[in-house]
Parts: sequence; C-alpha cells; structure tokens
Amino acid sequence: MAGLLFLPKLAQSGEVGFRLHTIDATSTYSAAAAIDVNRDGELDVVCGGWWYEAPAWKRHFLRDVRVIRGRYDDYAHLPMDVNGDGWTDYVSANWRSQSLYWVQHPGPSLGPWTKHLIARPGGMETARLVDVDGDGRLDVLPNCVRTPTGQPFAAWWELQQSSPNQPARWLRHELPADIAGHGIGFGDLNNDGRKDIVGTQGWLEAPLDRRRDRWQWHPDFELDRDCSIPILVHDVDGDGDTDLIWGRAHNIGLYWLEQRTNERATRWVRHAIDTSWSQAHSLLLADLDNDGSLELVAGKRYLGHEGNDPGEYDPLVAYWYQFDAQRRTWQRGVISAGGPAGFGLDPKAIDLDGDGDIDLVGPGRSGIYWFENLLVGKGQRDPPPRAWDYADHAQLRIVRDAAGKQQAVATPHDWARRRQHILAGLQRAMGPLPATTQRVPLDMQVHDTSQTTYYRRLSISFASEPGDRVPAFLLIPHDLQQRGPAMLCLHQTTGIGKGEPAGLGGRRTLHYAHELANRGYVCLVPDYPSFGDYVYDFQRQGSHYASGSMKAIWNNLRAVDLLQTLSEVDRDRIGCIGHSLGGHNALFTAAFDQRIRVIVTSCGFTAFHHYYDGKLAGWTSPRYMPRIAHEYANSPDRVPFDFYEVVAALAPRPVFINAPVRDSNFAVTGVRKVVTQAKLIYQLRGASDALRAEYPESAHDFPDTIREAAYKWLRDRL
Repeated sequence: MAGLLFLPKLAQSGEVGFRLHTIDATSTYSAAAAIDVNRDGELDVVCGGWWYEAPAWKRHFLRDVRVIRGRYDDYAHLPMDVNGDGWTDYVSANWRSQSLYWVQHPGPSLGPWTKHLIARPGGMETARLVDVDGDGRLDVLPNCVRTPTGQPFAAWWELQQSSPNQPARWLRHELPADIAGHGIGFGDLNNDGRKDIVGTQGWLEAPLDRRRDRWQWHPDFELDRDCSIPILVHDVDGDGDTDLIWGRAHNIGLYWLEQRTNERATRWVRHAIDTSWSQAHSLLLADLDNDGSLELVAGKRYLGHEGNDPGEYDPLVAYWYQFDAQRRTWQRGVISAGGPAGFGLDPKAIDLDGDGDIDLVGPGRSGIYWFENLLVGKGQRDPPPRAWDYADHAQLRIVRDAAGKQQAVATPHDWARRRQHILAGLQRAMGPLPATTQRVPLDMQVHDTSQTTYYRRLSISFASEPGDRVPAFLLIPHDLQQRGPAMLCLHQTTGIGKGEPAGLGGRRTLHYAHELANRGYVCLVPDYPSFGDYVYDFQRQGSHYASGSMKAIWNNLRAVDLLQTLSEVDRDRIGCIGHSLGGHNALFTAAFDQRIRVIVTSCGFTAFHHYYDGKLAGWTSPRYMPRIAHEYANSPDRVPFDFYEVVAALAPRPVFINAPVRDSNFAVTGVRKVVTQAKLIYQLRGASDALRAEYPESAHDFPDTIREAAYKWLRDRL
C-alpha cells in the first residue's frame, strides 16, 4: 500500500509551482551561470568545464577544470565582461586552490575559454558580485576565511577599467579580518545609505570612502559558524530596518535575525524559519510570483562534506519561503523535494526561458538542473514524492524505490530514503508535523526566578504556535564562562509534570534536569500538554492535531528553537533526555529534529508486539495517538511504524537506552529486539558504538548507577 510522504502540498492554481528539467545529470560542478554564450538571443548555461546551449541543452566543451582532492576547483560563476570586449566572462573564487581567477569568453569562435589568475590570497568558500564602493560597477566580494599560513583575512577586488587590448587589472582592497569566516552578506544595515558587510560574528560599517577609509567592526550579534553564502541582508518584516537571513551551510536549518531599533538601542532577535532539512549553503532572494516582493529561495547542497554533516544524506530539496508580516511566520512552498536536484555553491535566479517569470538554475555534485517556474508558462507540476508501507517494521535493511520495488539498504543514501518513509509512517499515525506557518515568535516570558546552589531556576513560558504557550522551567548554571551544552528534559506521566525532572517533587531517581544543571548543563524542562501547569484540552485547543504526540513533538521542536536563542547555549551541543512518557517523546522529537545531537531514553519503549502482548490501547488516548485505535484497530501489524524504525532513524546520533528487566510497561524482550535490529543501521553509518543499551535489575525506574552512566556518556559525547 502506498502513502503520500508528508511534505508541503504542491502549489495550487494561482500559486507558484515548478517543474524540474535535467540539463546534465552527470555534472559534478558546484557553480553555474546563465549567459547567452553564442548570441542567439537565448540564455545558455555555463557550468564548470562545459556550456549547455539552449533550448535543447546541447553540451559544448568550455575548458579543463583542475581537480584538487577529488573536487573541481570552480566554486563560483560570477558573470561579468572582464576585459571589455562585449562578451560575458565569469569570475571564480575557490577554497582548495585558494585562488581568485577569471575565465575569458573566446568570442565569436566559441572555442575553449581561457583562465586568468587574479590572486591567490587564501581559502575562499565562494564569492558574489556587489557594488562595494557605490560607483555603479560590480566588484568581487569573496567569502574569505584564511590565508595559506592559516591567518584570517578579508578583502574585496575592484576591476579597473579595461579594454580588449590590455590585460585586465584588479585592485585588492583590504578589510578588517574580523569579518573572516564561513558566511558573508552585503547591504545597508544601519540605514545610512551606504552598504555594509555582514559576517557570522558581526558587521563592518561602510565608511564614507569605501575604497580608502577603514571599515568599522561591530560585534553586535553571533549567527552561526557555518552561515550560508550569502547571508541575506533584507528587511524581512517591512518595518524599515534591515534584518538578516541565513542557512546552516553544514548543519540544520534556516534562520533570520530581526533588527529591533528604538531611540536608545538596537536589539537582535533570532528566529527559526525551517529546521526540517540541512546544508542550506546558498540562498537567493527572487520575486517568484511577480507580485513585486521578494521570496526567500533555498536548496540543499549535495555532499558538501562527504556525508559527515548532520542530515547530509537526506534527500535533496529546494523550497521557497514567503514572510507573513501580520502573523510573523513563513509560508513554505515546494520547488523540488526528494528528487536529484538541489543547490550547490552558486545557484542562479533568472528568467531562463524568457516567459516572464523567474526560474532557478541549480548546479551541484548531483548534476545541473533548472527549475521551471510555471507561474506564466504552461505545464504539469512535478508530482510529490511517495512513501511506502512496510509489512515488517523490524526489517530495516530494505527500502522501496519510487515505483514501490523493494531494494536492499546498502548505502547511507539508501537508508536516508527509508528514513523518510519512517517519518511519513510516524505522521500517518500522529498526523502531519505542523507547517512553518505555525512557527510564531517564541516571545519567552519569565514569570519567576529562584536560586539554587549551582543554578538559577526560571519559571518561563514560550509561544509554540498561534494561541498557545508552553510552561517550562529553565535551569541555567551559575558562572558559565562560555557557551555550553544544553538538555531538553522531558517528564514522565505525572501530575506535577516538569516539576519532577526539575527536582521539585516526585521520584528522586527522576530528578535528571536538576542533576544535569548541577553538572553545568543548561536544562529546559517543558510540561507535556495537560500535565503540570499546562492546561490543555486536546478536543478543543488541539483539534487541529491528529494526536497529542504530534503536539508534544512540535512543542519540543520549539523548545530547541528557544535553547538556540540563549547566549549560554552552544547551539550544536543540544541533547534530549526523558523517562517513560518523556522517554519515547525524546525519541519521537529527535527523529524529527536533527538539531538534537544525543538522546537518553529511559523506560520509554518496546516493540509494539511486546507492549502488553500487542494490546496497544495504552497508546490511544487523545494525549497520545488515537489513530492507533480509530484507523489501525490497535493492531501492531497495522500501525505504520514501530520502534525498530524510530531508534534506527536516529543513526548515527548517540542514543543511550535504559531498559530495566522488570519494567512492566515496556517489556525488555522487545527492547532487546529493537536494539539488535537498530544496530545494523548504526553499523551501516559507521557508528556501532553510538547505540548503547543498559538492562538493570529493576522495575520501571532510572536507577542511580544507570543515571550516572548516562551522565558520563553525555559528557563524552555532547
């Protein structure tokens, strides 16, 4: 039986929709440009060693591109007429050769193009064309990182007026090295009429004379260490000041930084846009729907770090986003999802087919493609990807292809496809993960503060979606000297909810948030809906959810959003711990949120056939997953997921399992079976030692010795 993968719906009539076209599926170059190479009036595509003649995309030789450590040394295609001969050349800035060069169009002969070295200043991720000095001519602004000797550097290059009879002359202009790092943007940040330069740790204020005077460094914010190129400088909310948008180029998520100004000061507020995918290395702004406003466009890069980054093997996607200033949320639309195409280092937004709307060109190591905007043109939109049911959820080493044919899981890419089917199965049982339109500003409010020996305990609430706030405790250790690890701590089924992990009552062995805060972890402890201080009616307030489980997952994702806004938290060192109800919700949440790097689950699951001998009624209240009863007749054979898949979906992230042998809720026999099968996937991902299970001689509890082992394990892995 087939089921639709829960992705945003395709554009309906009157909305933006796209159709994917293959230019060359064998290409592995990461940059492209749209240039009328042969002056026939149609835009061709230049990509690395070839150019592709429109409209049939016939391939023509362009040049031999150097290969360095397995990659083509061609990280940017910035079109400009460098030598003034009337033919469009391009400029490239590169990481591996540490060189900046331009590639000369041959002119009417259409023969091989010629490479000319500009400089070899150091490692550059890529570059963009901007008018740095405001003289009306484009300059080259590379994303500079470090010199050949390892020192940070920053500069921009100005093309001097040139002619076909003279060599092109380039003038290097130094910038303060504070701006060096992975990510760069350009725009007027302080509304003085001059465009500034933005980096990951602050911004350079443009002087009156951008060519000669020194740029002033302002360390006003801290984005992420792997920001996209570019960081977009754009007034997102239309309030008259400039905000920032970036993606995690080698990590999870898209974000924006809101500038809030008044007469006294400027505040910067971080917001998450979408954290369901990774590797957003290149961003664009383009008016896709011809309404005069710009949409955010982003796509996933293919294997930027050979599979070593979070989510890197996940299927490729490209999306557009539109900001709703009234709701202060983003609507996401699909460009392409689950196919062969994404964005490399230098995609382009341009009307490639000349029909009056903006198309997209996506180069990358998985091929060169173009995404046809169907706003004006006619044609069938691409169908959504499909997910498939699996008769035996314990059989993890199989996956179905697009036609439903069963194949062996032999590679991480194969497993990533199966993992998407697992997430779809979870959503068939729980209902779909909320859309980006539900991601309202967090608006964290502090209601009370108290002090303990080792940490402050804040009673807070935060907005998880329109009209709903989550009560929580935030535990912040005293005297933190730098950003440190954080834990999302989820409680069991108990009337006091968050109070138990926070050490304010209940069972002493479940005070893990209190104990972790004593050990230096920032801990966020939310109430599950309807527990503790969280008054919640699943029939009324939660009527737009198919399950309480999905509501809790969404709240937990928003809790991770909150942790990432805190100055005390290292955004890449966030884990999750929970017992019983919190134990399986830690697994569910981590399956949907790869920002959670380590998971500790105590007494949280067993295989469905071993849960009270397959009697699943305990899972079916409105608090949990009522569809298990209503649609799947409480049958383990019919539920569209099982914990074999849930645990395996976390690979290669570290998971610590506490499964007592006398747990009457979650039979240890089923836990052992789950662990045995999940280890096959951990082995496939080269992380055999990352899945650890302990089986203490106890009942449904988290014994002292096992907690201490879990804390040591956390210390070693987070």
